[in-house]
Amino acid sequence: MNIADIPPVSSESRYLPTYREDELRLIFHYARRGESLCYVGIAGIGKSNIVTILNHDYAFRRRYLNDEADRIHFPRVDGNTWDSTPTGLWRLMLERLQIATAHLPTPTIDPKIISLNEEDTYRRRLQTQINHICQVLQHKLMFVLDDFDIVLKEGPLHMLEQFDSFRSNGNKGRLSYLVITKQLPTVLGRRFELEKRSKFYDLFRMNIFALTPYRRADAIHMLHYLNQQANAPLDRKELAQIHYLCGGHARLLKVVFEAWLKQPPATVDIVKYFADSPDIHQTCERIFIGLHRQEREAAVLIAHNRQSEVNPLIVDHLRRRGLLKEGDSLEWFSPLWAEFLRRKRL
Repeated sequence: MNIADIPPVSSESRYLPTYREDELRLIFHYARRGESLCYVGIAGIGKSNIVTILNHDYAFRRRYLNDEADRIHFPRVDGNTWDSTPTGLWRLMLERLQIATAHLPTPTIDPKIISLNEEDTYRRRLQTQINHICQVLQHKLMFVLDDFDIVLKEGPLHMLEQFDSFRSNGNKGRLSYLVITKQLPTVLGRRFELEKRSKFYDLFRMNIFALTPYRRADAIHMLHYLNQQANAPLDRKELAQIHYLCGGHARLLKVVFEAWLKQPPATVDIVKYFADSPDIHQTCERIFIGLHRQEREAAVLIAHNRQSEVNPLIVDHLRRRGLLKEGDSLEWFSPLWAEFLRRKRL
């Protein structure tokens, strides 16, 4: 279906009712069961939009959770704001949990409890808050551990294991985690053998999924939304070209749209024109840097027609992540990304 055949959407509607339908249905399903999962997605793929829906879009929660919408909470913990200490992590989680459940009754803190140090204080307070919500109030929690690459990479392991301990303290079936990363958790935690030694990893080891670029309908809808927010300066042919260039990558859609508004292409070769843009180059560079070393090396080799030197397992991995399109041909999700890789030196 051509974008020109699709009617424009309401400027008030940022997301289709079916936005990220497969991903959101899975997240809400696991939250209801009190089970954990992990999504691995490249930089700029639209992870923040999912987090926004979980925290701020009641209509979506109601659609998927029905009567449980008011009894399941999704506090977001941003790994980028972590100060690299266990104390800082418990403090951050406690703050986000208190914000997400500010409308609920608060627990009574036992003044007789003596903490050994500041870390112990915040860990106990967090455990008390979790127990109060899950056991006393009989609600459910799914902590959204967003952009958690650095946390899984730095550890230490005993800190990560506390996530399992929070759950084992009478909260199984009610406390779970949604882990969101750019790289596979096993790669990030290789230094301390996360895959072999971690009970926290065991919580989601069988539930690791790829967050791929937008499906066509979501990408088209997002472009119409951006266009209407800017008073509809672009026609449908131009929007179709932007969609072709970006291939459903959320950040690229926005950056290319803004670049087109600022200076429309004056050349037939629109791929080269936009690939020369510093903003678009920076967006592609963020994707590239966020990949694991083996993924980066394989991507550049494929872009230079040296795929025979690439392990087929890595090719399959790139395809499952949505970097390569489905099918037998080695076609990248976006012509701009393909051009970016072609300009990379071997």
